[in-house]
Amino acid sequence: MRRVLLAFFIAILSLPALAADINAKEVLASMNEYRAKNGLAPLREDPRLDLAASDRMHDMEDLGYWSHEAPDGRSPFFWLKPRGYTFRFAGENLAAGFETCEVLVSSWMESEGHRANILSQDYDDCGIAVIDGSTKGRSVGKSIVVMFGREFLVPTVVVEHVRQ
Repeated sequence: MRRVLLAFFIAILSLPALAADINAKEVLASMNEYRAKNGLAPLREDPRLDLAASDRMHDMEDLGYWSHEAPDGRSPFFWLKPRGYTFRFAGENLAAGFETCEVLVSSWMESEGHRANILSQDYDDCGIAVIDGSTKGRSVGKSIVVMFGREFLVPTVVVEHVRQ
């Protein structure tokens, strides 16, 4: 009986360790699982969007806010252009206070707007920033910024010169 109880307590205590920690790789993989279940192509990690998400997170930390719009009115997409990402479509998911990737992404999937971003056919790329705590001070869990995008690509015109 003692062995059974000991095994039970060890199993219970190890459950959080079995849950995926929140990091960019796990968040992307989890979002792409939902996209695959819905017949959508996977999102690609774009280093420029990673940097834009990080810039966005630092701005919220520096100014002490947590919102899709900065206190001075700047859009979350302000951060894309300085990183060289000219977008045709862009979106953002924010989350704070989460401990595991499973709970984070499943919560987004229960929210109409967040779900729409994850499952949008308009987005090919994403960038992710994760910090411990909150942008507004000490807090439990992690804060996450995901920037979604589809790059605006100018078609290349090929002109062929024919010599006679």
